[in-house]
Amino acid sequence: MNSRELFEVREELKAAIDKLRSDLKDVEQNLKDTYLTRAKEALGVDGKDFGTASFMDGNRKIKAVVSKKVSWDQDSLREALGSLSEEDARHYGKLTFAVEERKFTNAPPAIRSILEECRTTEVGRFTVELDT
Repeated sequence: MNSRELFEVREELKAAIDKLRSDLKDVEQNLKDTYLTRAKEALGVDGKDFGTASFMDGNRKIKAVVSKKVSWDQDSLREALGSLSEEDARHYGKLTFAVEERKFTNAPPAIRSILEECRTTEVGRFTVELDT
């Protein structure tokens, strides 16, 4: 297979994958619309809001997992952790430092040289396209 054919096959595969992902997303949404309420009701019987529930749909046994997604109000959390002892705050809280790449790139040389020591770069995703 020559390089032109490789690019054509890749584009065909990408289109097929995109279509399949879209179809799968639609099916997953239909399943959620069909079974989420029943799963929550089954969990509620056990006094739960999240977890694994099994129930019958006709003569089929359905197993549904209702996962929990948690987010935190950053300002309130910072205040709450600040009211704890330093030891407790370190135990329960998590702090992450990062520098946005565009800010690093545009930083004055003095600041950039200080930050450079903390920065590691490696190859991320690699793509190649036909240039027409």
